[in-house]
Amino acid sequence: MFVIIFLLPLIPTLIYVGYKLIIIPLLPSMQMQQVFRILICGIPISLIIAYGYITRDKITSTLSGVFLFPLFTIYSWILLALTDHYFTIEQLIGYLRMQLIPPTNATFMLINGLTGYFASRGTKASLLVAILFGILFSLFVLDID
Repeated sequence: MFVIIFLLPLIPTLIYVGYKLIIIPLLPSMQMQQVFRILICGIPISLIIAYGYITRDKITSTLSGVFLFPLFTIYSWILLALTDHYFTIEQLIGYLRMQLIPPTNATFMLINGLTGYFASRGTKASLLVAILFGILFSLFVLDID
């Protein structure tokens, strides 16, 4: 239970950190940014949907959806801060205090939690609703109206 909740955000974090440190200096383009945004949000959401639909574990799939985006932001900030020369622990504590639940995180937490919940209900209609919530999350991350 705790493995999927706390380690699932590491997948988009590693993609994001690799993108920031390797791809942006070499190939800066809008198309690459869109592709990596789709990867960052598409892979974990599809894993949450698959896990919820296969196991029908409502608690774990809902919590993994709820904590996906806040843990992703915290993990990625920590990994990017560790690559900075001027990193201090006071910056980390200040950042964690700012990131508790801002409104954008609350919206993403709600959408991802509903995605996990509807995927774990186990019916075809709820699976379709979960997929639609995953697409909605992808559109929010891509900044498409």
